[in-house]
Parts: sequence; C-alpha cells; structure tokens
Amino acid sequence: MKLRISLSTKILSLALLNLLLLGATLVGLAGVQLQNLSSLLLAPTRDRVLADARLLALELMNTPEKQRDELLEKHSRAAGVTFGLYDRNGVVVAGPQELLPPIVHVRTVQSALNESFFVTTRSPTRYWMGVRIPIGSPDGNPLPGVLILRSESLLGNAYFLDLSLVGLVLLIVVLISVACWVPLIRRLMRSLLQVTQAAGHIAEGHFDVHVTADRTDELGQLGAAVNQMAGRLSGFVQGQKRFLGDIAHELCSPIARINFALGVLEQRTGDENLEHVKDVREEVEHMSALVEELLTFSKAGMHPADVQRISVSVAETARKAVARESTPGSNIQVDVDETLRVLADPEYLLRSFSNLIRNSVRYAGAYGPIQITANSENDGIVITVADSGPGLPEEALEEVFAPFHRPEFARTRETGGAGLGLAIVKSCVEACRGTVRCRNRQPKGLAVDIRLAAA
Repeated sequence: MKLRISLSTKILSLALLNLLLLGATLVGLAGVQLQNLSSLLLAPTRDRVLADARLLALELMNTPEKQRDELLEKHSRAAGVTFGLYDRNGVVVAGPQELLPPIVHVRTVQSALNESFFVTTRSPTRYWMGVRIPIGSPDGNPLPGVLILRSESLLGNAYFLDLSLVGLVLLIVVLISVACWVPLIRRLMRSLLQVTQAAGHIAEGHFDVHVTADRTDELGQLGAAVNQMAGRLSGFVQGQKRFLGDIAHELCSPIARINFALGVLEQRTGDENLEHVKDVREEVEHMSALVEELLTFSKAGMHPADVQRISVSVAETARKAVARESTPGSNIQVDVDETLRVLADPEYLLRSFSNLIRNSVRYAGAYGPIQITANSENDGIVITVADSGPGLPEEALEEVFAPFHRPEFARTRETGGAGLGLAIVKSCVEACRGTVRCRNRQPKGLAVDIRLAAA
C-alpha cells in the first residue's frame, strides 16, 4: 500500500533537508579554507583553555618536579583530557611518557610563534591542543614550555567543544528556520484546506461555497477558479431543476384534461372496449405520479436555503410514513426513542421516510423485516431505514441518489418507478441541512442513513 504523506510533512522535510545540505556545504567550504576543521570547532574554547593553562602553570611552578606527574594526572581525571608538559624541543617534562606525533611535535617546536594551536591526527583519531606556558627551573628562571592537552573525542570535556555554544547555534538556526518556513507553510495549508473543503462540498452537491481568494499567487487564482466553478455549477443545476419543474407544471393541465376525458369515455364505452380504456388510464396515472415526483424533486432542490426547519418528532413521523406506505404482508418495525427530535421541514422528512419505506417494501419486502431506528451521535441524530434484501453493487451506492437512476433489476414498470425516489430523499434531506448515504449491510441487506441536526 502506498504511504500517504501530507503536504505539510513534505514541505517541512524539504526545509530540513535544505538546512542539512546547507550546513554540509558550509562545513566543506570551511574545511577547504581552514585546512583544519577542528580549529573552527575548538576556537570558542580558546579563552577558557588559556585561563586554565595560566593557573596550571602557576601550580606547576610551585610544585616540586617529582610531584608534577601526580598533579597533571589529577587535572587529567578532573577535566576528562590528558595533560602533558613538554619543553620547547618537544621533550617530555611531566606527564605521560609518550612521543608526540610528527605534526604535533612540529607545532610544539614552533609554539614560540603562537600562543596556542589545535591539531587533529588520524589512525587513531585524536585531538591535540597546545598552549605556551613557562616551566620552572632549579635556578628559578622560567623556561619556555608547552602544555599539551590530548583527547580521544571532541565531546565529554570543556576544552575541545563548547556544547552550550553549539546548542545556542543550533537553537538560533532552528528559530530562524521556523520563523521563515512556518508562516509560509501555515498560509499554504490554510488555503489548500479551504480549497479541499470547498471541492468536497461541491462534490456533495452543495454549491454555496466560497474560497477566500485574497492571495495574489497561484493559490489565489485556484480559489477564484473554484468560486467561479461553484457559481456556474449552481446555475446549471438550478436551471435543470427549474426546467424539470416547469415541464412538470405544464404537464399537469393536459394530464388533468386527459383524466377528465377518460372518465367521460369510460361512461360511453361498451364492455368490449372498456379494458383498453383502463389500460390508458393506468398509463395516465403513471404519468401523473411521475409529474408529481418531478414537482417534488424540483421544489426540494430549488431553494434549500429558504426551507424553514422546526423541531420534528422522529418516531411520530416514522409511524405516519409506515401507515402511508405499508402493504399487506409487509413487516415494518419502528424502534425509535419518543424523545428524539430533529430540525427539519415536517413534509420533507415525511416524504423522505415514505420514499425509503416504499423502496424497501418494493425491493426487499419479501426478505424479512424492514427496520427504522434512530440514535444520537455527537450533536446530530442518525436515522436508519434498513432491510434484509439483496443490497446493491458497491459502485451503485452513490449512483442511486442520481435523478432517474434505476438499477438493472428495477427497469420495468412492475419492479421500478421513475428513478426519482432516492433523488427526492437526497434533495429533501439536504434542504433540511442534513446528509444521506447508502450502505450495504452484512451479511445482506441495504441501509440508508439520514443525519440531521438534533432539536
């Protein structure tokens, strides 16, 4: 499975990588220019080393020669480094009896030219620091000498690397990076989140969205394009529903006249032709029902913002719908708390229940009981109409709410209507500021969930 990484994480990772590459580049340049990177790292501790070396020089001058080894060993344990005292020719005066590496020996001999020096040796890696100090002599005249500090690591002591300074530098770098990157990332993510939420609302059929388009960059252009798209889609959808409503309204009059003419024709037709007249009447009744559904669908979707929501009892509305849509032999169970109330238009909620129950009775009434339940979830009420029928293919769960959509098994007059039932449910529920979704039950069955605000 492909790992999902948020855009903010990618940007922050890129910023961190940028800092690392920048730091590596600077370190490389410093190493080339200075020929000794350790000098750059150890320079901040120079003052501390010089001050401690002067104090140690005074101690050594006041300490007998036989006790100098012991004094240096004591300071070595306390400081975490190895102290050694050498004369200007690189010969051991006090401390560990070991030969200096050639490069350290050369710098020791040349120490008269510099007050201190830093050297790094390899195989094994060791860090050396030399400080010029006077050495006491039997005649009382100080002789020039060099105090050598040796460490296996830059860390673990106060002379080779000042961790407080390194931490301060890192903190400053992090603060500067945060100050530069975080505001940019926050603004980018805020704009992208607005566009994402707006696109989600548009995908659900809500076109009354607005993205703040006050930016002058590409994200501002994207927000303006989303606003324009939402406006045009809203116009298209409203125009379509208005067109359907106008057609349905215009059809009402001719259908009424046809019904009147059929009534007259039935009275004057002989028994041998009466059956044909009844067939025509069934077609006209079907047409009349289709026109009524078109009018309901158009009315629910035209001006959802103007719908007045009031407190409606879920249990009472469910019982009314069951009384209206139940048929002989159907088993419809209502298990709803009498205290549950939602904010909705009473007629729209009743129509939604009626259409869902009618669909369940038509397609799954023979498979078991139809159940109507309701539960409180957060600040809303979820109402479920569930059956034990064959369900729907997964790819059809969203399509069933489209106008005039009917599954393949429901494309005949006997098994399916006009394909507007669930589209009307969606329009009515959304007009009440709610949401509706369809899902398959396990092991079988179909459930439609309506979510509305609690009253």
